[in-house]
Amino acid sequence: MTNKQRFVFTLSMSFGMVTIMSLLGNVLAKGWNAVTLTSWFIWWLPTVTIAFTYSWFVAAKITNFLVAKATKKLTSPTAVSRRAAGVRSRMMLLLMYSVMSTFGLLIGGAFQHVPFVALLWIWARSLIIAIIVRGLVVKPLSSFIVAHFFTPKQD
Repeated sequence: MTNKQRFVFTLSMSFGMVTIMSLLGNVLAKGWNAVTLTSWFIWWLPTVTIAFTYSWFVAAKITNFLVAKATKKLTSPTAVSRRAAGVRSRMMLLLMYSVMSTFGLLIGGAFQHVPFVALLWIWARSLIIAIIVRGLVVKPLSSFIVAHFFTPKQD
């Protein structure tokens, strides 16, 4: 993937995951009403900005380091490519999920009002939802956008 493609992919992944996950998190916490939608909308753009910035400057660097470690002893280009894709995919999901879920709970004030055991259940529920949303909606859509709009045309 070129830098431009990776940038668009990261931006569209951040945009999609924040939009869906923050809306679902707000609805699950407060119900479907005008206050929920207003709260979601107020925090939406700052959350997209934070998600993209963290993904591009921090999570990608950590993931690249882990990919290098995981593929260090492999010699086959096919094996390196497969392992790198698997490690990158899983680590980006876990790094982004853990930070963004915690950020959402922090700005929502959950740490002051929710018992620790309930927070663990919220994190587990959010991870399961994030895996489903990412796998079924956001990643395929982001891949489609990059493949159809940001791939150099061959003449």
